Amino acid sequence: MDLWTVGLITLVLLVGIILLGWQIATSLIIVSFLGVWLYTGDFFIALRMLGTTAYNSINTYSLGVIPLFVLMGLLSNLSGASSDLYVAANLLLRRVRGGLAVATIVANAFFAAITGVTVASAAIFSKVSLPEMKRANYDLPFAAGTVAGGSVLGMLIPPSLLMILYGPMAEVSVGSLFIAGILPGLLLALIYI
Repeated sequence: MDLWTVGLITLVLLVGIILLGWQIATSLIIVSFLGVWLYTGDFFIALRMLGTTAYNSINTYSLGVIPLFVLMGLLSNLSGASSDLYVAANLLLRRVRGGLAVATIVANAFFAAITGVTVASAAIFSKVSLPEMKRANYDLPFAAGTVAGGSVLGMLIPPSLLMILYGPMAEVSVGSLFIAGILPGLLLALIYI
């Protein structure tokens, strides 16, 4: 089969499988396997390519740190360190106008320096700080924006998971990226405050 026909068939099949409710990862595996099989006409080439691709994606050193960052975020949440961090920042800044919002940004900055995961930061501080801000009669869009904006700090303040993923792809030292992210991360936190 020619390349355009295989591409069209696999695209339609991928959309159809996803609309049926299959998981996206499973859909991509099946459709890519079928696409290579249709294009080459050899079942075993497609099977070997699937195995090689799976092995090479798992064997990448830079992806090995992702589970460790996620584990660090999980452990800090389960141990209560993230809520303690928020309470400590709130106690220090309670006399400041908008102290809860400022405490949310400060706690997000410290949490970013611990875990480097943006999504974990958003999930944790939406549970911890949103109820407190609602109780203090903060405007709900402002409170949600504070949590969402503060969680973005995880992308800049080292150790950032995004920098670890970006470094090898761009052939840039991850350490250099970490050093370069300190000042912009702190500056963004100050701007949010």
